[in-house]
Amino acid sequence: MPLIEIENDKLSVMDAFPLSFTTREHISGNPVYKLEFQVADADLDLSALLGEVIKVRIELPEAAGYRTYFTYVVAGADEGQRQNQFVYSLEMSTWLWFLMQNRNCRIFQNISAIDIIEQIFERYNFADYRIDLEGTYLPREYCVQFEETDFNFVSRLMEDEGVWYYFDHSEENNTLVITDRQHFPVLEGNYAELSFLPDSEEQRAIRESIQRIQRTNRIHSSEVVLRDFDFINPRNTLQTQIEESRAHLQGIPLEWYDYAAGYTDIQEGDTIARLRLEAMQSNNQLLIGESNAAGLIAGYAFDLVQHPDPGRNRGFKLISCDYTYLQDGPDSASQGRNISCRFRALNDDIPFRPLCLTKRPQVSGSQSATVVGAEQSEVHTDQYARIRVHFHWDRYKTTEEDCSCWIRVVQAWAGKGWGVVAMPRVGQEVLVTYIDGDLDRPMVTGIVYNGENPPPYRLPEYINYSGLVSRSLRFGQPQHASQLTFDDNRGNERVMLHAERDLQKTVERNNASAVGQDKYETVARTSTDWFTNHVSYKDMNFSITGMNFSFTGLNASATMLNFYFNGFEVGCVPVGTYFSGINTSFVGVGTHFTGLSTSFTGAANSMTGVSNSMTGCSNSFTGVSNSITGSSHSITGFSSSLTGCSVSETGHSSSMTGSSESFTGSSFSSTGSSVSQTGSSVSTTGSSISVTGSSVSTTGSSIGVTGSSISATGSSISATGSSISTTGSSISTTGSSVSATGSSISTTGSSISTTGSSIAVTGVAISYNGVQYADCGIDLKTVGMQSKN
Repeated sequence: MPLIEIENDKLSVMDAFPLSFTTREHISGNPVYKLEFQVADADLDLSALLGEVIKVRIELPEAAGYRTYFTYVVAGADEGQRQNQFVYSLEMSTWLWFLMQNRNCRIFQNISAIDIIEQIFERYNFADYRIDLEGTYLPREYCVQFEETDFNFVSRLMEDEGVWYYFDHSEENNTLVITDRQHFPVLEGNYAELSFLPDSEEQRAIRESIQRIQRTNRIHSSEVVLRDFDFINPRNTLQTQIEESRAHLQGIPLEWYDYAAGYTDIQEGDTIARLRLEAMQSNNQLLIGESNAAGLIAGYAFDLVQHPDPGRNRGFKLISCDYTYLQDGPDSASQGRNISCRFRALNDDIPFRPLCLTKRPQVSGSQSATVVGAEQSEVHTDQYARIRVHFHWDRYKTTEEDCSCWIRVVQAWAGKGWGVVAMPRVGQEVLVTYIDGDLDRPMVTGIVYNGENPPPYRLPEYINYSGLVSRSLRFGQPQHASQLTFDDNRGNERVMLHAERDLQKTVERNNASAVGQDKYETVARTSTDWFTNHVSYKDMNFSITGMNFSFTGLNASATMLNFYFNGFEVGCVPVGTYFSGINTSFVGVGTHFTGLSTSFTGAANSMTGVSNSMTGCSNSFTGVSNSITGSSHSITGFSSSLTGCSVSETGHSSSMTGSSESFTGSSFSSTGSSVSQTGSSVSTTGSSISVTGSSVSTTGSSIGVTGSSISATGSSISATGSSISTTGSSISTTGSSVSATGSSISTTGSSISTTGSSIAVTGVAISYNGVQYADCGIDLKTVGMQSKN
């Protein structure tokens, strides 16, 4: 019987005869097989054999049957000619080899590494595998396969988790076994126990055994230290270390340190450190041997017996098995056959772990991505100001909310409750880099404009603009934005601040503003200033045009208030002021006007119970109507001119000293009034005076009444040293007391009416010197304020 048999329909037709068969099988590695055969065809179509299944059977001794290798042809080559036969070689492997030919970019979220591996295998309908695990493997929040083959990806995942795989062959398939069990299955039949028989033993040719054993041992790191960082708990020191219990080479540091090992829990870190140390131990204490036994399989265990060193008569785990099967051609008389196996084994009490040999993918530079979010959302973020994105290389997702994990965003400032927050919005393009080069740890480091998201300024037209422009939510248009823009146009530099709706400004202490030239402020509706302390204006010139003031239910109180106006000019042109239900009380208020000129046109004032003291003042009233009730006036050295005025005084007491009064075309009515004039001159022309029940006392006075009508009823008038001149005037005083001492009052064409007004001024000093003051329909309210100019 031949040692090697092959089964394949296409090869059977060609009468292919196998010459040799070699294998390279090791744990956590894809097997590679090579078959050499001869046929009579000099032009064999090797491409027709690619992908074909070839079963290779190896005859076991003592009629124990066959050992079958279920393989796929992946390559073929010519090997030359032997006599009249042509030799070809085929490279074969398992179904796992096809994973090397598929490179992909894919994102997995919230599933374990084992689940990810199963999802990868789902693409291959011929994949046959079995998962045999003892440990529990936690879900990974985010795991990326980027520009790496499916084979490299699954190999990397298994190395990370400390699991490995091997193959079981049968007549129907080759089965991939994924496991973490440290108790390897035992070889079947006579291979469970193998004797050590050196080369010199005569029984070697007729008995399967182990002929050579070579121990290897290398110095390796005896301590593993890992460290990582968790941004959610940045104060946690995620450092862990584990060292070999039987450390050697005392005094020599043998520490393996690795940062960013990929964990956020210290217990998880301990597990990873243990796996790394076990991998170093298992690959540095190996037994290398040679055997003629045909049944050795990587991933299985056997016992060695009859070795002169008792320490080696023990159980071993097979890590790798490389076979060479040779047989002579069909025409050979000798029909020689040869089996040799070179293997590597590990003491069965040493845990096996695969080394992390598969390289992780690296990304040079940044990657571009688009921000995604929930349906109809504009800003999609979480409590840590993270976003989600869709990578442009991801072909399995488009704009779904879960295209990626939550990714942190680099900001200009980031502190403990302070900093800059400018969240990229759904649809914007961002740039992503990776922390420590780990694709599973993305970080958004920038945001860029593109064809759908142009800059807020038209470029290159407005290259002089720079600044910040926001966009109103609820799908606002470009014009719906607040902005801070800097215009750097030389000679016309400016800063533009725009609030799309409201602008709120809070200053905890001082607010200083310096305007080099003019200040313009336009308020479309209402302007409100609220002062809770001291207000001071210096060297101010106010001009108010078309202003309307309205005060309702206002209560103002001023105590010991002093006003100083020096060279102060206020101009108000068609201004309307309205007071409703206002109560103003001034206590101990002193107002001083020097050089003040006040002009009232078309004004109506109402004062009740007011006491005014004016010295050296000149007033001009035109078309003014005053009504004064229960008022007391003291006027010294005062000159008044009233023309066309109507004065109604009730319960009024006036005292005039050294006054000169001139009334023209006036009508006076006094009822129950007392007038005292000393050294006054009164001149009335064309006037009508009616005095009823009045007492008039004039001492040293000159009274001239021309064409006047004077009516005084129940009045007491005392004029001493006064001069009163009324021309065309009508004066009516009822129940008034008027006292003018040394005063001069001139009213021309004035109408003064004071009705139902309540003005209380106590302890007030008002001085007007050379001041011009014009108020038209203005309401002026000063509460608790001191103003000096």
